[in-house]
Amino acid sequence: MIERDNKTSIALDKIFEEVYTMIAEAKGVPFTEKIMLDEGDLANLIDDLKEAIPREIKSATQVLEEQKSILNKAYGDADRIVEQAKNEAERLVAVAQAEADAKVQQEEIVKQANAVAEEIKANALRYQEETKTAADDYAMRVKHDSLQYADDMLAFIGGRLQSALQDLEDNRQNVGAEMQKVLRGGVVTGVEQEETEE
Repeated sequence: MIERDNKTSIALDKIFEEVYTMIAEAKGVPFTEKIMLDEGDLANLIDDLKEAIPREIKSATQVLEEQKSILNKAYGDADRIVEQAKNEAERLVAVAQAEADAKVQQEEIVKQANAVAEEIKANALRYQEETKTAADDYAMRVKHDSLQYADDMLAFIGGRLQSALQDLEDNRQNVGAEMQKVLRGGVVTGVEQEETEE
């Protein structure tokens, strides 16, 4: 499996940790289990998140480009190996044929030379096919790993965003509920509470 670039993932982890810390340290709303968050601080964290996510996606794109380059190089190497195998096969066949021609007077020797030449040619073609198959398999593995990495990254970012959005939605609903209580006259203000305590 391809390793992720930890720089951007650490940046995302830090932002999410700050969100959780903000939530943990937020002041509570009196008479409820709800909390109040500073809008400016939360907006700054969301801005940081907007900057970090494109960097994470860019990092994944760079990895895919690198894997594409590796894939292209693998195909190039495979083509070069195949060409070398073909050239070597032709050379060996030519050598075998020359030896057979030199001994043309003896039919059995000519047969053996031709058989050797055919075997060499078959071996060279088999080697060519095996090399190409191995290169294709390697290229597919690289492509699969690249796509898996991209899918893992998108799933990770999606999960983080979904969790953060759910937390924000929960806080928004809590604030809305408190506003309804205030409108119904069901919440004691801070000043009234202090006077009551005195």
